[in-house]
This record gives sequence, structure tokens and C-alpha cells, in this order.
Amino acid sequence: MTLPSVQAVAGIAVGKRWLDACCEPGGQTRRFANDKPGRRALRNWLRGHSVRRVVFEPTGRYHRELHQCLAADGCETILVRPDCARRFAQALGLLAKTDRLDAAVLARYGRLADLQATPPEERNLRQLKDLVLVCQRFVDDRADLGKLAAELDCAAAAQAVRRQLQTLDAHIRALDAALLKAIAADAALQRRAEVLQSIPGIGPVNAAGLLAAMPELGRLGRRAAAALLGVAPCANDSGQREGRRRIRGGRRAPRERMYMAAVAALRWNPPLRARSKQAKVALVAVMRKLIVLADALLRADRLWQPAPPTREVPA
Repeated sequence: MTLPSVQAVAGIAVGKRWLDACCEPGGQTRRFANDKPGRRALRNWLRGHSVRRVVFEPTGRYHRELHQCLAADGCETILVRPDCARRFAQALGLLAKTDRLDAAVLARYGRLADLQATPPEERNLRQLKDLVLVCQRFVDDRADLGKLAAELDCAAAAQAVRRQLQTLDAHIRALDAALLKAIAADAALQRRAEVLQSIPGIGPVNAAGLLAAMPELGRLGRRAAAALLGVAPCANDSGQREGRRRIRGGRRAPRERMYMAAVAALRWNPPLRARSKQAKVALVAVMRKLIVLADALLRADRLWQPAPPTREVPA
């Protein structure tokens, strides 16, 4: 099903320096700079073609300002996963790939009527994501340097690595404090963090990481939440024993955080560990239970409690 032919749709191929736009129907194309004047010129060009729906792919930070600009102008903004756009192009028989062709494919994709609009992220959430990204990078660097320090024989080299580790520790502590401050400044984020931290095994930093990496939590459902994290159940014919879970795909950063939460949860609840013969199997199973629980609690907007809430039976 497609939109009425009178409604104009634009597809935009977003790059670091350029924005290639294509308007349908008609196939008019134009290139704009990906800066403030260029985005303003693009917005005016879209107005001139009566475009109210715009489709583009998420490209990290390069599409953020464009997303904000178009949404503020009243456009229906739709983010399309790159793999979906690529399959759509292949279905149309378009195998070549250039920015101009990508924009044309996205414009034709946008004429499908059942697409869901994607509002831009709130500024506080974007800032939280940046803090988490940098903090995670520093944590990874600290782990790499710690391994390197254990292999060094040269005293001067080892001393230099230790000084760098101390610097990273100070940066990580400062970023952790900034994470908590950013969450406290937003009432909605603070409430979601409170719900997550009520779950045994999830602390303030883990909660901040999950909020930044999985803002969809609370709107997914148990199957979608497990699949998004990459801990969905395996098929019985995959060579795994029945009931076993394994990590498949998913988002790396939140999966690592949920792994740490699962370790803490197993320590907090030894019977869970006792029921499994293999530690890794138990950990991944608990990861799945935790992400499903987090999604359910956020959806219901309530804190975790040891006993399930009682349901009132109507008289």
C-alpha cells in the first residue's frame, strides 16, 4: 500500500559533509552541505516541494541535527534501518549504491503508507548517550592497559602505564558522577533509572548504560526485549540442550552490562546457580530474565519487589 500520489515524500542520504535529497513524485534531486546553513536550505527546498514526510537512515551523530531541524518544522521524520533500505533497493532491482541513488530509494520507500514516524531523541538522552559512550571507551582502554601492564618487563614503561591508568580512573569517576547528574536533571530518566535500580544486580552506572543504549525498554515485550539484547532462546535443533540460552547478535554495550548484572544476581540468589550445571548457561538465562523483567517493570512504571503484587479479585 502506498501513499496518495499527491503527497510528496523526500529521501535523504546523510553523510558527514553532505545531504543528498530526492523528492517523490518527480525524482528531483539536490545536494546540501550538512551544516546549519545547508540544513536550513534543505528545509526551505522541502517546503517548496510541499514535502511533509522525510525518510533517512540513522548515521550516529551526523543525522541528529537534521532530525531535530525537520521535526521542528513539522515534518514526519522516519528512520529506516540500513538493511531494510538495502533489501528494498534489491527488490527494485537497484544493485548500485551511491548517495544519490540511496536518496531515491529512501524516497520510494517512504511512499509506503504503514511506516511509523520516529521523533527525535530528547537532548538529555543524547547527552546521556555521549557520556556513556566516552565512559565505556575509557573502561575498555583501562582494561587493555591493565593487560599490557602485566606483560611489561621495563620498569619505566610499566610506570608510564600505571600513571595512565590512574588518569583513566579519575576520568571514569568524573564521568560516572556526570552520568548521575544528567539523569537527576530529567524527571523521566530519573524515574526509569529508579525502576531499573530496584532490580537486584543493577546499580546506578548499569542503569545509566541501559537507559542510553536501550531507550526502547518498556515498549518491547519479552520476546522483542530478549532478541534486542541478543539472548533469545535457541531452537531445539541448533545443537543446544533444551532450556539452554546463548548470546546471538544483539547490542554489545547493554549485553555486557546485563552480563555484569546477571553475575551480581546469581551471587544474590544462590538457588539460581544451583539449578544449573554450567555457569555460562545460568548467566545467559539470568540475563534474559533480567531484561524481560526490566522491560515489564518500566512498562508498568513500578519498582521491583520480592513478592509479586497481589491482584484484587472482583466481588
